[in-house]
Amino acid sequence: MLDLLRRSGERCSDLSEEYIPDPYVIAIVLTFVASGAALATGSGPGETLRAWTGGVWSLLPFMAAISVLLMAGDAIAKSPTFTRGLERLARLPNSRFTAVWFTSFVAMTAAVVSWAIGLIVGAIMAKRVAYECREKGIAVHYPLLAAAGYTSLMVFHGGLSSSVGLLMADPSLIPATFPEYARVGIPLAGTIGSPANIVTTGTLLAVVPVVMGLLHPEDGVRELPRRTYREIDAVVTESRGGDPATDGGEDSRSIADRLNDSRAIGLSVALFPAYFVVDAWVIRPGGIANLTLNSINALFLLLAIALWTRPTAIVAQMKDSVTNVSGIIFQFPFYAGIAGLLTGTGLATLIVEFFGAFATPATWPVVGVLVAGVVNVFIPSGGGQWVAMGPIMLDITTGFGYEPEQAVVIEMLGDQLTNMIQPFWAIPLLAIADLRARDIIGYTAVAMVAGFVVVCGWLTLFFVVL
Repeated sequence: MLDLLRRSGERCSDLSEEYIPDPYVIAIVLTFVASGAALATGSGPGETLRAWTGGVWSLLPFMAAISVLLMAGDAIAKSPTFTRGLERLARLPNSRFTAVWFTSFVAMTAAVVSWAIGLIVGAIMAKRVAYECREKGIAVHYPLLAAAGYTSLMVFHGGLSSSVGLLMADPSLIPATFPEYARVGIPLAGTIGSPANIVTTGTLLAVVPVVMGLLHPEDGVRELPRRTYREIDAVVTESRGGDPATDGGEDSRSIADRLNDSRAIGLSVALFPAYFVVDAWVIRPGGIANLTLNSINALFLLLAIALWTRPTAIVAQMKDSVTNVSGIIFQFPFYAGIAGLLTGTGLATLIVEFFGAFATPATWPVVGVLVAGVVNVFIPSGGGQWVAMGPIMLDITTGFGYEPEQAVVIEMLGDQLTNMIQPFWAIPLLAIADLRARDIIGYTAVAMVAGFVVVCGWLTLFFVVL
């Protein structure tokens, strides 16, 4: 059985190497697939183009919020304090299996707190663990380590940064297209805090890292490239040399340079995001139930400022962070356009209704997970996808006798699985790891299948059997 699993991973990796193009090319192909489907289902050329243009800029506020989240998360994960902690963790694995298992587990655990931090932590852990393994003489497959880091994106929706759960918890964010019974909001206790979500997410945390560890190939191992090894080694050597900013040369600097390097000035501005967080989670009624994307962004800005302290340091880091997320910023409008195609031409509704026609009350949790996964390939944004298909998902789910919050849980847990074959969110990880999408998708596809079994099994038990 273990040998079959390993061979499956190797075969999927070979297919990925041969056929998976760059994420931008995938976005182009999906745009034409969605356009062709719209034309085939009765939409005219003009209607199809108007649907794309109607969606292309519709998610700009969300794109801006996500960009801030990614940049701040990247800055937090790369801060000296955080990096030293990751370095200590990276020294723990002492075999191929534990190296891959540990990378996946740490990344997935971080993603339960925040998908942005989990994604960056996964990339950094992959590089650090690969470096430490090379130092110990352990030949570990670097693309598999990076794939293990990307598994963070198949568990995040069950955590604190679940975009669908957070959206439905805030009635002011719920679009008018949603059914009236859902526009009053759904408490986080019924979605993120539900037993079905907690148990399923916990099982994914236990199972997926083990599956990834068992995928390690026997032959053809690609270790951390020597160039990357030397870069990490130089960083490790420099970090052990102390903070060069306190070199006693302050008197010779200009006033402007002193202000730019002032920890007092750098930390003082943290007051404002700190107040935002305290006001949202402490002062206002509801406490942590007021968790929103904006409050999480405020918290991330606060942490980034506190960890980098000096204005010059955080500005320099943000330049690097922008580079890592530039691919997402560039491609986001294209996926917003695809979302417009699915929404404006009714394709999203047709997809959900098509699958729903084959479902029964007993099979809907499994079919719903499959629907969410399919649509996620075209709209790899949990919030954007839910806006497109949420109304019909809610109606079909409640029509089968389920509660509205169960529709949200089905969407949350199903949507995240196909991130493992949709490399859009892998762009920052690939940039940090210096790899291509084709290097990791074969392995993450196997993780997706394992996750599908776990999610469908638990949702059937909680929603149908119990």
